[in-house]
This record gives sequence, C-alpha cells and structure tokens, in this order.
Amino acid sequence: MRKGFVWLGGVAALALANPVSAQEGSVAPAPIPARDVAADQQAPAPAVTDEGALTDIVVTAQKREQNLQDVPVAVTAISGETLVNRNVATVTDLTRLAPSLTVTTGAVPTNNSINLRGVGTVAFSTAIEPSVAVIVDDVALLQQAQAFSGLSDIARIEVLRGPQGTLFGKNASAGALNIVSQGPTARLTGSVTGTATTDDEYRVDAVISGPLAEGVGFRLNGFYGDRDGFITNRFDGRKLNNDRSYGLRGRLALNPLPGVTVDLIAGHSVSESRGTARTFRNVPAGAAVYGASLTPTLAGITPGQDNFTTAFDGPLFNKSQQANGSGKVTVDLGAVNLISITSYQDWKFRFIEDFDYVVGPVLGLANGITAQSGFHARQFAQEVRLASKDKGPFTYVAGLYYSDGKTDRTFDRGPSGPVVARWNSTSGTTTYAVFGQASYDIARATHIDVGLRANHEDISVRYINTVIPTTAPANNATCLATCSGNAKDSVVTGKIALRQDLAKRVMAYASYSTGYKGQGYDISTGFTPGRAAVPVRPETSKAYEVGLKSRFFNNRFQLNVAGFWTDFSDFQAQSGVTLPDQTIQLQLNNVGKVRTRGVEVEFQARPLEALTIDGGISYTEAMIRQFRNAQCYTGQTAAQGCLPVTGSSTGLQDLSGKRLSNAPRWKFNVGGTYDVLLPQMPFDGFVQADVSYQSSVNFDLLGNPALVQGAYAIVNGSIGIDQKARGGIRVALFVNNLFDKHYASALGTPSGGTTGLVAQTFSRNARRYAGIRARYRF
Repeated sequence: MRKGFVWLGGVAALALANPVSAQEGSVAPAPIPARDVAADQQAPAPAVTDEGALTDIVVTAQKREQNLQDVPVAVTAISGETLVNRNVATVTDLTRLAPSLTVTTGAVPTNNSINLRGVGTVAFSTAIEPSVAVIVDDVALLQQAQAFSGLSDIARIEVLRGPQGTLFGKNASAGALNIVSQGPTARLTGSVTGTATTDDEYRVDAVISGPLAEGVGFRLNGFYGDRDGFITNRFDGRKLNNDRSYGLRGRLALNPLPGVTVDLIAGHSVSESRGTARTFRNVPAGAAVYGASLTPTLAGITPGQDNFTTAFDGPLFNKSQQANGSGKVTVDLGAVNLISITSYQDWKFRFIEDFDYVVGPVLGLANGITAQSGFHARQFAQEVRLASKDKGPFTYVAGLYYSDGKTDRTFDRGPSGPVVARWNSTSGTTTYAVFGQASYDIARATHIDVGLRANHEDISVRYINTVIPTTAPANNATCLATCSGNAKDSVVTGKIALRQDLAKRVMAYASYSTGYKGQGYDISTGFTPGRAAVPVRPETSKAYEVGLKSRFFNNRFQLNVAGFWTDFSDFQAQSGVTLPDQTIQLQLNNVGKVRTRGVEVEFQARPLEALTIDGGISYTEAMIRQFRNAQCYTGQTAAQGCLPVTGSSTGLQDLSGKRLSNAPRWKFNVGGTYDVLLPQMPFDGFVQADVSYQSSVNFDLLGNPALVQGAYAIVNGSIGIDQKARGGIRVALFVNNLFDKHYASALGTPSGGTTGLVAQTFSRNARRYAGIRARYRF
C-alpha cells in the first residue's frame, strides 16, 4: 500500500516540476471528422460566452445529437470528467448520481439487475431479456451482465428513464443506459492516470489520441486494475470479492472520400475475481443448510449487518471475457446523413462456487455441493438509418435494424445428492425492425414528436438434461433428455410528445409512449417440455410523462422536472404454477400488472464562477397491481397471508397492492465542486463533496420482512490540485463512504436454509476507503 502512494507521489512531483515539457515537439494535427472531435471532449463546448455560465450538454438520446434541454425525455447525462471525479468505476456506482436508478446484485453478474423507476428484470433464466437496455457506442448488448465489466475512457453516460423501445429496441421497456466512449482528437494528446487506495486497489489507465495521416485519426486506451477482496473467508484466510481486470480499446476515424466518414472501434477486456461472497446477517438458533448445522461454520463469526466475514470450504471464482467490434459509416447526402452501423460482440463468462456455504460435509458429501456454469454469448447486428441535418420545421430519423444472437450455457451442480443438476442449453434470438421518429414545428414555440417501431422476433431453445431420472416424472415435470422449441412474435411500439417553449431556455413537454420486452424461454434448472412449448409472454408498458426543462439566472441555474405514470402488463417474474396433480412448480411466468409513478427533479447551478452544484431527487411509487399466485416466502404463515396448497409444502399468496422489490420510495443525491484559485502557483486547487440517500427497500419480490435494508446515506469527498491547461496534472485525495455506513446491495434466504436464515451481499462501497489519484495529461 505504501509503495503505491510513494509511486503516485513521484509521478505528481515529476509532472509539477516540468508541467509543459510534454507539449514540446507536438505535430500539426490532421483534420478528422468534426463529430469525432466533439465526442472526445470531457464536456461539450459552451454555447454562451458568459463567464461562469453552465455549458450546454449534447446527448444522443434520440439517435441524433441534440441539446439535453430540447429533448422531451427524462435524461441524466453524466460526463466522463464527472465519472472520474466522483469515483464512478462501474455501472453499479451510477446509482449515486442518477435518480430512480438502482442495481440488484446477485451472486454472479448474470443475476444482477438494473432497475429504473423501480422496474427491472426479476429472473434467473438465460434467455429472458432485461427491462433496461444497455447501449455502448450505438450497439445494444445482448446480455445485461456484459455491462458490469467496468468503465474506462468514457465520454458520457445517458440514463434514459421510461420506455425507449421506439429508437433503442425491444428490451428497453423501462429505460436504457446509453454509454458513449471517447473519440479521436484533432491534435496529439494523451494521459496516464494512476490510482491507489487504502483497500489495496492499484489501477493504471492510459490514453493516446491524435492524427495518423491526412483524414485519419486514432485513439488507443488501455487499463489494468488489481484490487484485493474485502470479505474474509475465516476457513482458509482468502480475501473474497476482489477484482482483477484489464482491457484495450482502439478507435480509428477515417475520411476516405469527401462526405464520407468511417468510425471503427474494437475492444477486448477481461475481469476476474474470487466471486461475490455473501455473509450471514441473521442466524436463528439451530440454523442449518440442507440439514448441516451452521454452528461449526460460524465459530468466530458474529452475524449482523456489520459482518464482513464468512466461512466455507469450497471454491468461489468467476471470470468474464468480452470482445466487441463495430464500424460506423456516415455518408453526407446533402439534406440527410445515411448512417450504417455493423457490429459483432462475443462474451464468455464462467463461475464456480460453493453452493452450500458450509464448512464440512453436506448431504453426505465430504466437500459439500459445488455449482459451476459457463456462458458464451455472441451477436451480429446491422443498423441503417437516415437522419436529417436541417434544424428547420421538420426533422427526422428513420432506419432498419437486424440482429442475430445466440447464448450457450452449461450448468453443473453436484456431485451427487437430491440437489444435483446438469444440463446444457442454447437460446437464440433474431430480430427485424423498422423505426422512425419525426419532429415538426407546429408553430414557432410549439413542436410535436412522433415515433413508431415495428418489431418482429424469432426465438429458439434447445435444452439437454444430462441427468436422466430412472423413473419418468409425472406431468412432464422435466426434460428426460432434450427439449426444444421455437416461437415468433411481432409488435408495434410508439411515442408521441408535445413540446411547448414557454420562454427562452424554458420548455414544457407531455408524452405518451409504449414499451415492449420480448417473450422468452425460462431456461433454468427444471426446464420442462411445457416451458419449451409455451414461452413466457412479452411484457408491455404504457407510459405517460410530463416535464419541464429550464435554465434561469443568466444561464447559471438549470432545473429539470419530470412526472411519470407507467403501467406494465404481463410482468415477467418468478411465481408458483399449480400443476394438475395440485403440486406447485416454481418458474418464470407472466404474473400480472405493475404500476410505477412518481416525480423526478434534477438541478445544476453555478452561483459563483468557481462553484458548481448538481443533484437530483426522485419519489417513486412502484406497486404490484396484480400478482395473485405468488409463492409464499420461506416461513410465511397463514396469518401472514400464505394460503396452503394440498399436497405441496409451498403455499401461495396474493401480492396485489404490495411494493416492488428494491424500489426505494425516496432517492436523492447532491454534490458540489469548488475551485480554489492559486494565481501564484502553477496549479489551482479544488474541493469536492457529494452525498447520496435512499429510503428502505425490501429485496424480496415475495415480501419477506426479514429481507429489508433500512434507509442510508453515503458521503464522499475529495481535495486536490489541478492544472487545467493542456499539459497539466491533476492529483486528488479522495474518500468514499466517509462515515463507514454499512449497507447490503442484496439480501436473500440461502437455498436449503432454515427459516429465518438471512444472507447478505455487500458492494465495495459499503465500507470506507480512501485513495489518491494522479493524472498526467499532455
């Protein structure tokens, strides 16, 4: 740890001693596409000349570059500079900066869920699509788990709330994350950033960008990070929940012909860790897992919300490998641009874990139960669109989309006993779509936006059960060998929005939109011929939104407000299905209806030239309107609403009127940065602080009262020096979770566990840590 700080201190001292030497010998820049230069900026160029005024923010929330304040969509736009300054390293960290955004953390990334306005995907199936799409450089990721590999060299992230399927596709019924990476620069530039922290993280990010020849620009960035774990395995001393990751991304911007630009991107990244370990929060007397007493396992461990120690004698490991490539060609046709985007993505993920979390034998197995699984997802996609260039009374974007994706998975849990499961599966999805959105100025201050998307999809599944029972189960309760199925569906979604300019830089809007999350096969342990024959129906949404986007006080204060009301039908979630023999089978199906409504407020202010303040607050009522056949949570009694079912150990309950899981009623964040001018020094100083808060949540869709995380607030801060001129250095000392507030990112009841047994998952940010970050830029 000390060596890391000494190393960074040496880098900072060297840069301060010779702050401009790196600029000497710079070559004259070759011209590259203007849009690529703009994409590289940490923040868009100011549209006004007033010193101290807020800068305009350019977003692509509607597939065209627009001022954030002109877009009739609730958008949180976060610049790359803000991501670095606020220590946002992963998608999970975005919850501190975006109202209405939460992330549910599973044991592995494939069980994570990104939620907007209380709605996400509550499923463990390989093939079920998310409710929140993730788009990286115009390419939608096939598996949401691909988004949890870390962030590096990002220009901005746009959090789009509400259905976004008209322009971004069928898996954006609740919203989308639009991630844009930095592009090539017109002049030779570069930077090296080093980070070291008190919880033993060491990370280096490096970037170089500039012209290669006339009409050719490039950008190359790489990173390497190694962080020790923060969960201790008392059994063998292992530090769990660590992270080691590295990656490389290259980008070329070309002008091969007049009016033609080409943007090529290729990247590869690897992330591996000793798993996402859970600890015990509550352990009742006589607790056991699959009949094995927990008393020996918990020796020396004190369960509770401050417990960062676990004990088990099995493995825990996961590794993600991702490769992506895309080519974007833009042809200037005069009044319109013709844009073609071709992409291919390949993602591999493997995990192995101790399934029982017990030291000693379980179910007669000396080493207990081990689960392991491998995923391989790949997708080819092609999009072609026309985008008008004029800013006149009529503007539009229209296009065609095609994608072909496939995900293979293997699963093995055993080696023997009543919980054994071994199977292989392949799921496929092919999508065809035509879409368009147009804006028309009805009057000088009145505008209307109308969009439609026609989508057709074909899905398929092939499931091979490699554990064949000696006696065929009743009611086709499982696949004896191979099950397969095919299905197709077509849908039209749309949006209409009315915008009214109330004054200069003040706009009000009202919109109605529909969303769609595709049908899918519930591919998981226990897959049946019935599931292969009838996939889970699509989930649809209808959203109403009104908003205000405004700037006041000579462009020094920005206030954006959105009120929303969204109804979801055929909500996809795990629930109990009563079979003909009156037994209950737990599986993914369409449980009923959900409603989410509320208000979001975001603001940004610059009361002084040296002081910037920003923040947001959201109030969300995310309720289940209809869910009559939900299974009871573990230990639920008849007095608590559990209705027994004859011949089954699991009863049913009615969740209608209950809140959705991990959907806080209140969330807010506020942060500020003050620049300290030091005219006699070769640098200036800065002080930054932010606080985020969320109210209590229940992590269980079934409403188990033992799985409630109480309200909490987190305070972060940093102080440092910055040479903002080209060729300068920035050094920051920072602290995350200043008051060491411990909170869970997930709570659950372990499989095979005694009633009342509660396990918790922590994120790194659930403990205080400090660090130093030094960046040298030329």
